[in-house]
Amino acid sequence: MVKGKKSKGTQPLDLNNCVPLEKLAPVPKSRSSSIVSIESAESEGGMIEVLAPPPVREFDDLTQFEAFVRDETWDNEYDYFHGHLSYYPPFILKECHDNLDKIKPTANKNSRKFRRNLQHHVERHLIKDLEKCCGYELHMDKIDTVETPNKITWKFKDETDHGFSKEEEDKYGRHWRLELNISCNNENPMVEVDYKSMPI
Repeated sequence: MVKGKKSKGTQPLDLNNCVPLEKLAPVPKSRSSSIVSIESAESEGGMIEVLAPPPVREFDDLTQFEAFVRDETWDNEYDYFHGHLSYYPPFILKECHDNLDKIKPTANKNSRKFRRNLQHHVERHLIKDLEKCCGYELHMDKIDTVETPNKITWKFKDETDHGFSKEEEDKYGRHWRLELNISCNNENPMVEVDYKSMPI
């Protein structure tokens, strides 16, 4: 279930039929209302205008989350969105035959098998599906793994040109970075995905 406003004219997600983003476009005019002035140490005591972070949209269904990413590209907001997903990964649902009461108590971050399956799902399915939904190239580099007794988080970042020429990005001032954080806990197989796209 999506928490927050629903997009008008939403179409069902078909990963085999996502339209690639062929050309960049100017920043939407509605974006100017998101700019706020805050003080920054980099500006040597002065004030600089920076873009406020995008509002977080919450999801508990993978398909709805991927449709949100696709819709943000269609809406020309591919460089300014933030989605958060909490879900049971497909390999867990397959293992328990969609009966959540039959999930093994060992299916969590402490299980090597669970971590291996989750890593496989992230690298071979989730990131590739997000790339289809975005409509541009993703080069998610794993930059960090943070592990505590209760949680493990894999952090990915993409600050490339996403397959567009520097001239085209400069023409519209559309340079952006993507951050993808994936975490799981030691209590259950629930996976948290935090996906953010921000202008740079």
